Amino acid sequence: MAFRFFRQILVCTTLLVLGLVFLYFQKRITPDTPFKDQIASNTYFGPVKPIPGNPELVRIEILVRDSPQSNGLQIERVEFDSTDIPLKPRDIYGNRGSASFQVHPGSYELRWVVNKDSFAWPRSIEHVETVNVSPRDLWLQISIEGETASIR
Repeated sequence: MAFRFFRQILVCTTLLVLGLVFLYFQKRITPDTPFKDQIASNTYFGPVKPIPGNPELVRIEILVRDSPQSNGLQIERVEFDSTDIPLKPRDIYGNRGSASFQVHPGSYELRWVVNKDSFAWPRSIEHVETVNVSPRDLWLQISIEGETASIR
């Protein structure tokens, strides 16, 4: 009977000590001053190896969106390396379409035409962006949203 009692005390004491050690180290890991020693991480969801069959080719994905404002710019036409990208009618999020290409490293021209307000002049504005594809790239994502284009 006394053995059970001491064993229970030993188990409870061990659990209490482990909990206190955990709380002590948890307090030491979390700094009191905000933004100091904080770690940021980024998750990459793209390909991690070259395209099967031809490792020299680079994948390019183009996403086309109208301006997020309800009365904002609308995209009329998008062209990548003299190839038209078909556009659909705008959905509720402003998405107009997407296209994928497999190209060799080099420089390519991206053109898109946006339609401004029907009363403002000029009504259509053409934008041109040069896309540089490096041989080290496995994948590029180009996002066109209104007048801006971002290449990642």
